[in-house]
Amino acid sequence: MPEIRAFRALRYDPSAIADTAQVVAPPYDAIDPDEHERLLARHPANVVRLDFPRDELGDEPDDRYRRAARTLAAWRSDGTLHKDPHPSIYVYEQTYRLPGTDVERTQCGYFARLRLEALGPGSGVLAHERTLAGPREDRYKLLRATGVNTSPVVGLYDDAEGVGRPILDAVTARAADLDITDEDGVRHRLWAVPADGDAAAMVAPLLEVAAQGAVTIADGHHRYEAALRYRDERRMSRSCEEDPAFDYVLVLLLDATAEPSSFYPKALTGLVINPHEW
Repeated sequence: MPEIRAFRALRYDPSAIADTAQVVAPPYDAIDPDEHERLLARHPANVVRLDFPRDELGDEPDDRYRRAARTLAAWRSDGTLHKDPHPSIYVYEQTYRLPGTDVERTQCGYFARLRLEALGPGSGVLAHERTLAGPREDRYKLLRATGVNTSPVVGLYDDAEGVGRPILDAVTARAADLDITDEDGVRHRLWAVPADGDAAAMVAPLLEVAAQGAVTIADGHHRYEAALRYRDERRMSRSCEEDPAFDYVLVLLLDATAEPSSFYPKALTGLVINPHEW
């Protein structure tokens, strides 16, 4: 069975970034060259500088990954990014219209950490796509340089009994910690729900129901395989470390039984960042 945990995310500090909409971005594999340039120009702290660093004139091989690592270190040092004080899950809601229709739908899940498992028979994590060497290498080099997951693997679980739905409804009924609408008209809302204190009773059932059966990767196969390779590399040098953070990957968990659809909006990059340290 999969193992899912709360974590202390890195997030943009609202005292440093007044408008988070200026610094988040679509996933790197959904950004064309023109949009990449627009995002870089939009704000000096846009997350593409971490998740999709570009080559600069005169760069040596892999300089762009090292540049992303230096940028991350600078943003952590100057307060652009802060690490949440409590391990949490991060409930994430997207409201959107189905393309070509007036039908509005809402998708709701949560960000957490998923323990990495080798893919194959008997695994608690299931894949359905073959990956390509180029994107795998790109995501691995970025992860090795920065030590963070900037965008999630999207995983589907089954909650046929509807255990989690009332909990998610209770969370989303209150004011969101973050509420933005992107250029495609998709509304994104986020709530941090600490896994300790009074909110623990809400978090535990959500984690338990998602871990009752296998998690199926819906998006992010390259990120998952890159994280496996990174984990195996880190184990070679830190084999004595107990329950290391590099054994986990950032995941957005969605209930596959909630509202079946042939279209799902992409999760924004930069809402939460998973550091490979406790």
